[in-house]
Amino acid sequence: LSAAHRPAHTFDAVVPPPSPDYASADSWAAHWPGEDAADLSPPNTLYPEAQATAAVDVFFIHPTCYGKPEFWNGPIDDPDVQNSVAGILMYLASVFNAAGRVYAPRYRQFNVSALLERESISGLQAIELAYRDVEQAFAHFVQHFNQGRPFILAGHSQGSIHGSRLLQEQIVGTPLQQKLVAAYLIGMTIPADLPGIHPSRSTTDLGTIVNWTSYAPGGDPTFMREDVVIWVAGSYRKARGIASIQINPLSWEFHGAKVPAADNPGSLPADPSSELPPLIPGVTSADASGAVLVVDTPSVAGFPGDGPDMPLLNADRGDFHNYDY
Repeated sequence: LSAAHRPAHTFDAVVPPPSPDYASADSWAAHWPGEDAADLSPPNTLYPEAQATAAVDVFFIHPTCYGKPEFWNGPIDDPDVQNSVAGILMYLASVFNAAGRVYAPRYRQFNVSALLERESISGLQAIELAYRDVEQAFAHFVQHFNQGRPFILAGHSQGSIHGSRLLQEQIVGTPLQQKLVAAYLIGMTIPADLPGIHPSRSTTDLGTIVNWTSYAPGGDPTFMREDVVIWVAGSYRKARGIASIQINPLSWEFHGAKVPAADNPGSLPADPSSELPPLIPGVTSADASGAVLVVDTPSVAGFPGDGPDMPLLNADRGDFHNYDY
């Protein structure tokens, strides 16, 4: 990440982009039964898209894809943001479309530099604004779309930061908790001891949290384990000192021991086309027995990094954050 991403002004110096109107379809990147990128599925999956008959809903919060210096929070109508969000829905949110109807709000996501901000409180202000959008979107989802059906809460990276706070403030301890199938708050530090809810421990566990953060052997997890900003016990704080939930996605066990690549039924490679490519079996093992999920560096094409100059979240440096899903 470079200084080119960071706004030169403070958060309060510039009026943020307009707030989304969640009564408008324009404020939703995925909105069943409309057609969107979350409807796609790999051609060889055993679980093709089936939202029309799905018994549950999915509230999906997308990760960061805004790094322009104009704002601390990205406009939801920025064409580059909309294109990036469509790709995210295609590769991440679509994983749920055999089981649930996917709803994904557009929100004024915080700038990629917000978590690294040291010179002012602008980063925290941007995180707060983004969360408030997500909170409003969730309230609209519950009132107008969900109609009391069971639901999955899901996110990745920035989306999991907001999802974790949403879980703590709006779901745990409320009647909504009885409808929670699971909270997939992947790619973030998620405390293992959150009050009122516990990590998933099996493939059939309900009402639990699922998370992992993916690294190759030798990858440096310092940012995710110590420096990232998360919501805990009513305030934002650094993750340093917090034991994070790590679920093995090949066994679904809490801190599950290594499962060999031969038992991996399929990984989804990145592909520049507008369709999802076939799943590739046996790409990597998974070991969640330690502080993070350790995976083999894939020996097949489709899992590239960002080159040697990208210090964080870069598969070329052993950080497979962008491939968590």
